[in-house]
Amino acid sequence: MDIYESAFVNLWDCLNRNKVRYIMVGGFATYLHGHYRYTQDVDLLDDTLENRKNLRTAFIDLGLGDFEPLERIDFIPGWVDFQLDNGVKMDIMTSMKGVELTFDECLQIAPVAEIEHVKAPSYILIN
Repeated sequence: MDIYESAFVNLWDCLNRNKVRYIMVGGFATYLHGHYRYTQDVDLLDDTLENRKNLRTAFIDLGLGDFEPLERIDFIPGWVDFQLDNGVKMDIMTSMKGVELTFDECLQIAPVAEIEHVKAPSYILIN
Protein backbone atom coordinates (compact mmCIF):
# COMPACT_ATOMS: atom_id res chain seq x y z
CA MET A 1 0.00 0.00 0.00
CA ASP A 2 1.45 3.37 -1.02
CA ILE A 3 0.15 6.13 1.24
CA TYR A 4 1.43 8.70 -1.26
CA GLU A 5 -0.85 7.30 -3.96
CA SER A 6 -3.03 10.02 -5.46
CA ALA A 7 -6.30 8.23 -4.59
CA PHE A 8 -5.54 8.47 -0.86
CA VAL A 9 -4.23 12.03 -0.98
CA ASN A 10 -7.25 13.05 -3.04
CA LEU A 11 -9.60 11.34 -0.55
CA TRP A 12 -8.13 13.20 2.43
CA ASP A 13 -8.04 16.47 0.50
CA CYS A 14 -11.72 16.15 -0.52
CA LEU A 15 -12.77 15.21 3.01
CA ASN A 16 -10.89 18.19 4.43
CA ARG A 17 -12.15 20.68 1.84
CA ASN A 18 -15.73 19.58 2.51
CA LYS A 19 -15.25 19.80 6.30
CA VAL A 20 -15.90 16.09 6.88
CA ARG A 21 -14.96 15.13 10.43
CA TYR A 22 -13.16 11.80 10.24
CA ILE A 23 -10.37 9.71 11.72
CA MET A 24 -8.43 7.03 9.91
CA VAL A 25 -8.53 3.91 12.12
CA GLY A 26 -7.63 0.24 11.89
CA GLY A 27 -5.12 -1.16 9.43
CA PHE A 28 -4.60 2.03 7.46
CA ALA A 29 -3.92 4.07 10.61
CA THR A 30 -1.47 1.41 11.70
CA TYR A 31 0.33 1.83 8.37
CA LEU A 32 0.40 5.63 8.79
CA HIS A 33 2.12 5.11 12.15
CA GLY A 34 4.90 3.07 10.55
CA HIS A 35 3.65 -0.46 11.15
CA TYR A 36 2.37 -2.87 8.55
CA ARG A 37 -0.91 -4.72 8.91
CA TYR A 38 -2.30 -6.17 5.72
CA THR A 39 -5.73 -4.70 5.45
CA GLN A 40 -6.41 -2.59 2.43
CA ASP A 41 -9.35 -0.62 3.69
CA VAL A 42 -9.91 2.87 5.00
CA ASP A 43 -12.20 3.43 7.99
CA LEU A 44 -13.72 6.75 9.12
CA LEU A 45 -16.56 9.08 10.37
CA ASP A 46 -18.27 11.33 12.90
CA ASP A 47 -21.99 10.53 12.76
CA THR A 48 -23.95 13.77 12.55
CA LEU A 49 -26.38 14.86 9.82
CA GLU A 50 -24.18 17.84 8.94
CA ASN A 51 -21.14 15.57 8.60
CA ARG A 52 -23.09 13.10 6.48
CA LYS A 53 -24.09 15.94 4.14
CA ASN A 54 -20.45 17.02 3.95
CA LEU A 55 -19.47 13.42 3.17
CA ARG A 56 -22.05 13.30 0.38
CA THR A 57 -20.52 16.46 -1.14
CA ALA A 58 -17.03 14.99 -0.79
CA PHE A 59 -18.18 11.86 -2.64
CA ILE A 60 -19.38 14.05 -5.50
CA ASP A 61 -16.01 15.86 -5.56
CA LEU A 62 -14.18 12.51 -5.56
CA GLY A 63 -16.21 11.38 -8.58
CA LEU A 64 -17.84 8.54 -6.62
CA GLY A 65 -21.34 9.81 -7.38
CA ASP A 66 -24.16 11.48 -5.49
CA PHE A 67 -25.54 9.09 -2.89
CA GLU A 68 -28.46 10.68 -1.05
CA PRO A 69 -28.76 7.63 1.26
CA LEU A 70 -25.44 8.64 2.87
CA GLU A 71 -27.51 11.09 4.88
CA ARG A 72 -29.68 8.41 6.50
CA ILE A 73 -28.40 4.82 6.16
CA ASP A 74 -26.92 2.79 8.99
CA PHE A 75 -23.18 2.36 8.50
CA ILE A 76 -22.57 -1.26 9.49
CA PRO A 77 -18.84 -2.11 9.65
CA GLY A 78 -17.93 -4.61 6.96
CA TRP A 79 -21.22 -4.13 5.11
CA VAL A 80 -21.19 -0.50 3.94
CA ASP A 81 -18.15 0.33 1.89
CA PHE A 82 -17.18 2.24 -1.23
CA GLN A 83 -14.34 1.63 -3.63
CA LEU A 84 -11.74 4.31 -4.35
CA ASP A 85 -10.14 4.80 -7.76
CA ASN A 86 -7.19 2.60 -6.78
CA GLY A 87 -9.39 -0.38 -5.86
CA VAL A 88 -9.05 0.11 -2.09
CA LYS A 89 -12.32 -0.02 -0.22
CA MET A 90 -13.42 2.67 2.19
CA ASP A 91 -15.38 1.07 5.02
CA ILE A 92 -17.41 3.75 6.77
CA MET A 93 -17.89 3.20 10.48
CA THR A 94 -19.57 5.45 13.05
CA SER A 95 -18.58 3.46 16.13
CA MET A 96 -16.01 0.85 17.08
CA LYS A 97 -16.17 -2.10 19.45
CA GLY A 98 -14.19 -1.55 22.63
CA VAL A 99 -13.85 2.21 22.16
CA GLU A 100 -15.73 4.06 24.87
CA LEU A 101 -14.45 7.51 23.91
CA THR A 102 -16.64 9.90 21.94
CA PHE A 103 -15.61 10.89 18.44
CA ASP A 104 -14.46 14.28 19.75
CA GLU A 105 -12.32 12.62 22.44
CA CYS A 106 -10.73 10.34 19.84
CA LEU A 107 -10.13 13.25 17.48
CA GLN A 108 -8.50 15.26 20.26
CA ILE A 109 -5.88 12.55 20.90
CA ALA A 110 -5.45 11.38 17.28
CA PRO A 111 -2.08 12.29 15.78
CA VAL A 112 -2.32 14.05 12.43
CA ALA A 113 -0.39 12.61 9.49
CA GLU A 114 0.69 15.05 6.79
CA ILE A 115 1.12 13.52 3.36
CA GLU A 116 1.73 15.62 0.26
CA HIS A 117 0.70 18.71 2.30
CA VAL A 118 -2.67 17.14 3.17
CA LYS A 119 -3.46 16.42 6.82
CA ALA A 120 -5.35 13.33 7.99
CA PRO A 121 -6.03 12.42 11.62
CA SER A 122 -5.23 8.80 12.41
CA TYR A 123 -5.79 6.71 15.50
CA ILE A 124 -4.33 3.28 16.28
CA LEU A 125 -6.55 0.87 18.19
CA ILE A 126 -4.75 -1.67 20.34
CA ASN A 127 -6.71 -4.90 20.75
